[in-house]
Amino acid sequence: DLSRDRAEQRPERFGVGDKVDVRVTNVDMKSRRLGLSIKAREIAEEKEAVQQYGSSDSGASLGDILGAALKGDE
Repeated sequence: DLSRDRAEQRPERFGVGDKVDVRVTNVDMKSRRLGLSIKAREIAEEKEAVQQYGSSDSGASLGDILGAALKGDE
């Protein structure tokens, strides 16, 4: 996979000798071919960032917050 964006799925944007960061997705020993994916690398990097930095939300929904505020006004 070249990209998560459909517009970026153009192989002609790369030339012979270009260096590209990818993730190895398949190794075929019989035909001596590698499956490479830019998309898989991007997804793995995002998962890593979420694990490293976590989510900063409080876990409360908008309904919970507004409900508590309305009950406080009564």
